[in-house]
Amino acid sequence: MLNKFIVSGRLTADPKMQTVGENHCCKFSIACNCHKRKDAENAEVDFFNCVAWNRNADVIFDWFGKGDMVTIVGEVHIIRYEKDGQKRNAIEVKVEGIHFSGVRKNHAENSDDNDNLPF
Repeated sequence: MLNKFIVSGRLTADPKMQTVGENHCCKFSIACNCHKRKDAENAEVDFFNCVAWNRNADVIFDWFGKGDMVTIVGEVHIIRYEKDGQKRNAIEVKVEGIHFSGVRKNHAENSDDNDNLPF
């Protein structure tokens, strides 16, 4: 079976890092514009919650912030939980790969920063 998800978008907020046992994870969300329908005034936006672990978490936390464009490759997981006595589902993307998709907004005026990228 195959579960592969690729999305490009902008971070909606600065990523949050946390420690889980001996591992650390970074949680963040991405906003991705959908194709604009002919009868719609504006394009719709989809939001994807993402989680990156260990080295991927470090890259996201160290190199990306609110408004930065990123392309994520990962797996989609359905998270099941209960809130206020009601069963709910949420979609979460487990990050397997990260790709820089443009110049960081806060570094656009200093092009030398791109020489210091980790790869």
